[in-house]
Amino acid sequence: MTIGVMRIVLRTETGRRSDVVVPSAEEAGARVDSASWWEYGLCRGWDADLFCAPDGMSPSRKRAQETRAKRICRTCPVRERCLAEAMARDEQAGVWGGLDTEERRRLERRRRGMRRSS
Repeated sequence: MTIGVMRIVLRTETGRRSDVVVPSAEEAGARVDSASWWEYGLCRGWDADLFCAPDGMSPSRKRAQETRAKRICRTCPVRERCLAEAMARDEQAGVWGGLDTEERRRLERRRRGMRRSS
């Protein structure tokens, strides 16, 4: 059993295994939340177009593609950091942290409403 790290097994384009070890945020010296957090994203093993649909794609195909991207995000060790980064930058396209553009807009509206009511 390994404590303090998460082991992720990715498949390369050729189908070979590629192990990635992600340090736990609690581990001394861990820098998952630093500027290099994206190095640990599961999306790095996939074509970027999967997470950001090209212009001109049909709405039904775009939804299917976003659903597939979200499934990958679901188990990503840096999902929360990715979403926080997208929200901070007001990212206007693609799936970030498991949420598409409209879902991020709704989340931001809810957050603004909560800040106003407090």
